[in-house]
Order: sequence, then structure tokens, then C-alpha cells
Amino acid sequence: MEYFFKNFPMKGVESWDVVIVGAGPGGAAAAYHLARAGCRVLLLDRAPFPRHKPCGGALSRKVARVLPMDYDSLDSDEIFGAEFTFMGSDSFQIEVASPLSRLVERRDFDRKLVGLAEAEGAVFHDAEEVFGMAEEEEGWRVTTSRGGTYLSAYVIGADGPRGFTARLLNPGHFEPMGIALEEEVTLENVQFPRLVRLDFGRFPWGYAWIFPKRGLSSVGCGAIYRRGKVSLKAEYERFKAGFPFLPRKVGKVRGHLLPYFGDFPYKRAERRLLLVGDAARLMDPFLGEGIYYALASGTFAARAVHIALKEGKRADTLYLSMLREEVIGELKHAARMADFVYARLDVGYRVLRRSSRLGLLYIKVMSGEFSYADFNKNLFQTMKEAGKERLKAFFTRKG
Repeated sequence: MEYFFKNFPMKGVESWDVVIVGAGPGGAAAAYHLARAGCRVLLLDRAPFPRHKPCGGALSRKVARVLPMDYDSLDSDEIFGAEFTFMGSDSFQIEVASPLSRLVERRDFDRKLVGLAEAEGAVFHDAEEVFGMAEEEEGWRVTTSRGGTYLSAYVIGADGPRGFTARLLNPGHFEPMGIALEEEVTLENVQFPRLVRLDFGRFPWGYAWIFPKRGLSSVGCGAIYRRGKVSLKAEYERFKAGFPFLPRKVGKVRGHLLPYFGDFPYKRAERRLLLVGDAARLMDPFLGEGIYYALASGTFAARAVHIALKEGKRADTLYLSMLREEVIGELKHAARMADFVYARLDVGYRVLRRSSRLGLLYIKVMSGEFSYADFNKNLFQTMKEAGKERLKAFFTRKG
């Protein structure tokens, strides 16, 4: 397998156990675990660090399960619930006593993760883009924009849904993508509860949000799966107009792709190339959350590669098995919920608003305390009971 963009200057050849393409949460987590295990790791990213990353930056409680670090040391804000609206009205809030998640600025969080990997011995090159990969008998020959040539037993691709490694493993793959718009704003002299704000109903298969932070707050909207013709930008401006406390824009509105997780053929690993995070299309298809799945898949890929290097087993087989056991099933349940709710969003919103039990369980799904599988059971049971109550009321009136 060989793939090249263009000619590039040649320098000396360096050998590594693993080259990781992309230094977001998935790539940095893989680099951290592999370097900690004693592997020679090169982490590459095409952008100069620190760099902006369009993202709400929500870290659920479950991230600590896959990447141990001092999360209390992060410059973050704790969130204790959510305020929901439907096209700017019909609002309700759900709050809990303990924090659901932390909100971080991705430029700082990603740089911290890279620093953890470097502290364990990983080598990091930013502003170095992969231009070519050629598969050889013992691994990969990787060439870059800075003239680097690297021989590596394995490559882990963490460079996004349309990145080099994803296209290499899935040539000509054009399954549906979502899209999000996001900007960072300064909230000045604003006093409001420590809640995220989620607004549904403005466009199919998505929502708008405000993630409040002490620094730059994240405001945006996203269609997790693009269906129908709708102007996200126009709906986003209408959403913002309903919040007068959004006084000042910082930077510009940025767009990015959302890697829709669906039931279609997609390779996440083959032989000595493993994809993680967005490159593997591991994103929550209901909420659009991806940080946990990037960290988890990066951790599993590192574990599989380490076992393969040590024991001679197939890394791709090990990795795919871990994904099926720990990630894929939960994402399928999330997709089932997305199919049910987004297809009849007004009904789903009313059910969530009227059932305090379901609302609390949904908040726990957001925090990582509760699974989609369990939530779906409760959702369908609640709707079944509601149907029985309506029938009972109907026949009571008839009697």
C-alpha cells in the first residue's frame, strides 16, 4: 500500500516503533501509553502548537478511566447541569449536586496531553504534515513536509475524519458527515448558573449550545448528520440573537466536520495501521461528543500495539476486539437513540421535559455515569407506560 501527495526533499531515515499522525486527544493518549511502556514513539501534527481546535471541550467523568492525570490541575470550569430549550423557548433545567463534567479550552488541554507524552519519552514534532506512506515488509515508510523520512513498525492515525491516514485506509469513502460551527466569546459581567445550554429544533439532527467558561466560552451549533437543506449559519445567528449576554466576538466562526458513526463499512484497522478518534469515526452520534472516544481508542490502540511488539500478535485484531467490547456497542445504542429522537424531535423533547426521571438519567449519560443501553431501556419503558396511561384515560372517559 502506497500513497503520496507530492515530491518532497529527502533527509536521513529515522527508525521508530510507532509513528502517530495527529496530536489531539487520541494521538496524545496513544503516545503517552506507548512511551510509558518503553516504546520509541514519534508524534506528528501538521499544525503548530498550541493551536485552536473548534470544540466545546467537555470532559465527562469517564475520561479518567482511560487517561490518568491530575484533572484538578486543569484550568477548567465545573458544570452541574443543563438548561434545555426548544427553538429558544419551552425551557427547563436539570441540576445535580456533584459536577457532571469539566469544560476546558482545547488548545490548552491538547498541549497538556502532549506534554504528558513527552514526559514519558515520546518525541513530538508540530508543524510537520505527513505527505506520504509506503507499506513495507516490516512496517511503514512515512515521509513529511519537513523532509523527514521515518521507518516505523506501526502507524496510528489520529488526524481526523478526512485526514491522510483515514483516506489511506478507506480510499474513496464518502459516507455522511456532520458539520459544526463554533466560535469563542467572552462573557462579561454575566452571572448565571453553572449550566451548559442546549437548544434543539432549529435544524434536523443537531442542536445549538453555549458552554460557559471563565476564559473563552464555546458557542456553536452542529448537525450531527446532515439531512435536508438548511443554513446552519443562519440558524446559528438566530440562536445567538436570543442571548443578549453574548456581547463580544473573539476570532471568527470556524467550521469543522463531525464524523458520523453509522452502520456502513469502514476500516478502523488493517495490519500495521490503526485509526483512533475522529479518524476512526468514533463520535457519539447523539451528542456529538468525541473526546472520551478519542482518549479511549488511543489507549486501546496503544495497548494493542504494545502487545503486538512484545508478543508478536496482530495489533489490528487485538485493537478491533477492544473497540467492539468497550466502545462500538455503546455507540450503536447512542445511534439507536439518535435515530429515535431526532426523527421526532418535538415528541422526544416533550418526553424529556415531562419526565424528571428521564431527564436526570440523560444528564447522567452526559456525565458518563450511565450508559446509552440503560437509558434506552428507560426511555422506551417510560413511553410505553405513558401510552398505557393515555389509553386508560381514553377508556375512562368513554365509560
